[in-house]
Amino acid sequence: MPTELGDLAARRALAIGGRVPGALAAPASREALAATVRDAAGKGAAIVPLGLGAHRGIGHAPERYDLALSTRALARVVDYVPADMTVTVESGATLAALETVLAAERQWLPLLAPLPAQTTVGGLVAADLSGLLRGGQGRVRDFVIGIAMVTAQGREVRAGGRVVKNVAGYDLMKLMIGSLGTLTIVTEVTMKVVPLPETTRVVALACAERAGGLRLAEHLADLDEVALAVVLMVVPERPEPVLCCVLGGVAADVTITRARILREMREESTSLICDEPADGATAGALLVAARDLARAVPGEVVLRAATLRTRAPALASDLLGALDAASALFDPRVGVLTVAVTTADPAGTIARARAIAAHHQATVTIERWPDALAGTIEVWAPLPPSLPLMRRIKEALDPARTLSPGRFVGRL
Repeated sequence: MPTELGDLAARRALAIGGRVPGALAAPASREALAATVRDAAGKGAAIVPLGLGAHRGIGHAPERYDLALSTRALARVVDYVPADMTVTVESGATLAALETVLAAERQWLPLLAPLPAQTTVGGLVAADLSGLLRGGQGRVRDFVIGIAMVTAQGREVRAGGRVVKNVAGYDLMKLMIGSLGTLTIVTEVTMKVVPLPETTRVVALACAERAGGLRLAEHLADLDEVALAVVLMVVPERPEPVLCCVLGGVAADVTITRARILREMREESTSLICDEPADGATAGALLVAARDLARAVPGEVVLRAATLRTRAPALASDLLGALDAASALFDPRVGVLTVAVTTADPAGTIARARAIAAHHQATVTIERWPDALAGTIEVWAPLPPSLPLMRRIKEALDPARTLSPGRFVGRL
């Protein structure tokens, strides 16, 4: 098996749930990666695909962790034709590097996924890191139009294509989005991109109390498409919740929407803390805080609760009232609340959150948890009705359980 054993410190840096990989590998080409997979699979080794490892805590700890297989050396922009508004890039390229390439042509991938300097394109797809703009601009699946991947047997295959209008058929690439590397290893991704807005602005309001902030967030969630994001934040630096509105589009439209927000704030107990272009100092700091909240904040437990949009404000109110949140982010457009909690009783905190979520018919995903809970925690709850179908897909694509065994829903 052509691997880099790496020193113990390097392997510990890629531990998942307290489990340390037996070896590391970072193949320099897609052909070398496929050969590594074939060799490892032939020896019965378990492979966990990673980019830079920034989001490896998502999902269960692997049942076996013989080889950490990094795509970090696969970082080329394979094809980019700005006039076609599509870009093809290898999976080890970081989002920050891709943003730089696109910005030179006044284009972007409107996701604002977390930790762009540490997040690879493959990680974006494998962990389905739909970011701060998902309520207004779409999710990862809305931008991916083609994928190249290596199967658990070490074969290179493709799904989708490099043009927006692909031929009809089984949409296999959508299976890979959010699958945490349990089905294949993504090596190349083609995405559609869009023009940068003419102007981007952040309007942020400090809310005197949580109920008023939730009420205003729900109300402003129906702003027109100029509002790229409307989120309520709890951050350690401020004693009160912050309602952050990210506006982008034609300058005249942004001005109209901004004026509406300022009118609405007068009806609640709020104060204006930011009203400036997105590249301003205060606006930039708020955007980074909101974008990276679930990945960069302190807290022994980070959980994400999701329900119907109509139920989401009540869910957020009850969870924030019951949990001593170090940080939180509520997106009323998609009905999702992410909460970070520092607690001496993580199992009890998770159980309490799930009981509250069940009352609101919400699902709860545990995005960070202490290593001590690795063997007992169920990351996704309740388990989806589609779990038997998901098991059959795993068995068909990876019958030997070579790729990330036990990492996904129901420990697939």
